[in-house]
Amino acid sequence: MVFPPKYGRVILLIAIAVICAGCMQPAQSGSKASAGYSDVTAQEARSLKHASKGKLVIIDVSSAYDEGHLPMAISIPLDSLDAKIPTLDKSGPYLVYCHADDTSSAGATKLVNAGFSPVYRLKGNYASWVSAGYPAE
Repeated sequence: MVFPPKYGRVILLIAIAVICAGCMQPAQSGSKASAGYSDVTAQEARSLKHASKGKLVIIDVSSAYDEGHLPMAISIPLDSLDAKIPTLDKSGPYLVYCHADDTSSAGATKLVNAGFSPVYRLKGNYASWVSAGYPAE
């Protein structure tokens, strides 16, 4: 069967659209579980902190630690994290945050790649913690 030229173009465009749609990856929902860590809200992070009974290690990977940080957080700036990882205990849960998404995502990924689990990243970072009304130092 031969289609008139205008239908041929339409069929070609539909075929290209179908092929391209098959190549697209589904959008990620709020979690970065595929990266090996989970994004958690400030409320979830607070619950994790209380439920872990002091075992949750909270790492601020920013260079702005002195400008404000979560209680009990330790400062390991992202550019120092690789050197510090061998000294960290892999047996407990970790919460990573910063003052910017890219930095906290990179920090959480470094921990996951080094074999740490579970690793959480504070969604919205330090600002979300403060906005939720939780204490900061």
